[in-house]
Amino acid sequence: MKRPLADRTGAKLSAMLAAGDTSATAILASSQARIEAVDGEVGALLTPTPQLAAERAAELDVYLSTGAPQSPAAGIPVAVKDVLTTNGIRTTCGSKILEGYVPPYDATAWTRLSGAGAVLVGKTNCDEFAMGSSNENSAFGPVHNPWDLERVPGGSSGGSAAAVAAGEAVWALGTDTGGSVRQPASLCGVVGLKPTYGRISRYGLIAFASSLDTVGTFTRSVRDAGSMLQVLAGHDPRDATSLDVPVPAYDAHLDDGVAGLRIGVVGEAFGDGVEPGVGASVRRDRPVRRHGGRGRGRHAAPRRLRPERVLPDRAERMLLEPGPLRRRAVWTARRR
Repeated sequence: MKRPLADRTGAKLSAMLAAGDTSATAILASSQARIEAVDGEVGALLTPTPQLAAERAAELDVYLSTGAPQSPAAGIPVAVKDVLTTNGIRTTCGSKILEGYVPPYDATAWTRLSGAGAVLVGKTNCDEFAMGSSNENSAFGPVHNPWDLERVPGGSSGGSAAAVAAGEAVWALGTDTGGSVRQPASLCGVVGLKPTYGRISRYGLIAFASSLDTVGTFTRSVRDAGSMLQVLAGHDPRDATSLDVPVPAYDAHLDDGVAGLRIGVVGEAFGDGVEPGVGASVRRDRPVRRHGGRGRGRHAAPRRLRPERVLPDRAERMLLEPGPLRRRAVWTARRR
């Protein structure tokens, strides 16, 4: 079964665009089809932007056909948490108080992604004013975890995490004040990055706690996280807390391997209070040193996490349940 474009990583899509194997319009069409199929149940998007996205994708195809330099973000469908302002597109913070608010300016994070050619598919649902950790507290209804609609996606950036996990967007922007990128990324099975405070400009972010708020990213791979951060990072004179330091090449060492690295496992993470079966996913028979690294921790040897062993019953249940998400569940099970 041919893998839909909506389920590929940004790096793969960028390579396909560069080789002429696909187009920004085709990539967007795949994401839009997924949005139409599943978002009625997932509830990840508050304000879809199909017309604006189609116009941007068409413009990009013309631009890329000239052989002009291509950014890693060009043509990538992106969703933006609804606490980041977008010029001409309503920004609600998940609250009826701002239901009709249409900002006259863009947040710097979106300005940089847009300037690099990203395609906005919509604004994502979130706990009201980013105050929550389950994404059940939006005034416009909850977000559901696309892997199991009866479970929460985490919050407050649950809409962004769910959008990437469900294939509605390839990349997404979220915000993290006390875990609101890291926790939903974990619950939805995607890569969440909460960078150093000030690495990404907060200009245009409607604040929860200004001294802690951090713009973060959701992707499907670490390579994509690096590519996205490469576009977003850098000093912004409009944000007094923005770091005025050089931006490194985040992909410089991605292919170096793990030889010589030290990896620790926090034993307490698998103690009392952990859901039955999760602790068993720590493979005691596959130490990291087999792959070139060295371990340190409470156990004699570090262990590798095997996500497919954490909740196998959930995957089996998804295969049996009807609904628009079943096709993606079947594909995921086959891939494993």
